[in-house]
Amino acid sequence: MRALVKAVTLASIIAASAFVSAEPMDDSVSAVMSPSIALEALRPLSLVGRSELKVAFFKVFDSELYTLSGEWEAPDHSFRFLLTYRRNISGRFLAKQTEKEWNHLAFKDARRAAWEAQVLEMWPDVSKGDKIVFDVDERGISRFYYNGTWVGTIEDPDFAPAFIAIWLSPETSRPAHRDGLLAD
Repeated sequence: MRALVKAVTLASIIAASAFVSAEPMDDSVSAVMSPSIALEALRPLSLVGRSELKVAFFKVFDSELYTLSGEWEAPDHSFRFLLTYRRNISGRFLAKQTEKEWNHLAFKDARRAAWEAQVLEMWPDVSKGDKIVFDVDERGISRFYYNGTWVGTIEDPDFAPAFIAIWLSPETSRPAHRDGLLAD
């Protein structure tokens, strides 16, 4: 499954774009279309808010939310969510938390099981100080980075709003964390 996620056919994406425009692509356009863009090459975004997630007395992670405008507008494109872990946590546990939080939100979608499998496949074990970045581009393509290195892409534009809802839905299991991210 991981190979399927990573082996997005760049040629077909580029070929499809040829139907939209006959203009040659410059480097910025081809970078947006690549499934594995270096974290440093991503567009600059402005901070919306930051928050620390605690469970009981334990600090789990610090998080930051970024958008083009510095305001939270639409959960389907052009945002970045940065998690800096304060504890050692297995990738399997992190992926299972996605499932648990989607259950809490009563999220139902025929693609959910496939998305959960993709997240499980790409998320590594984390140690204190590790960073995971969830970046969603202008077209709704989701890219994950671990300590600055690309680890996977989910091209379905419906994934990003479902995934970020874990933290930003009004029904999130962590409303105080949501308030910090939205600078409320």
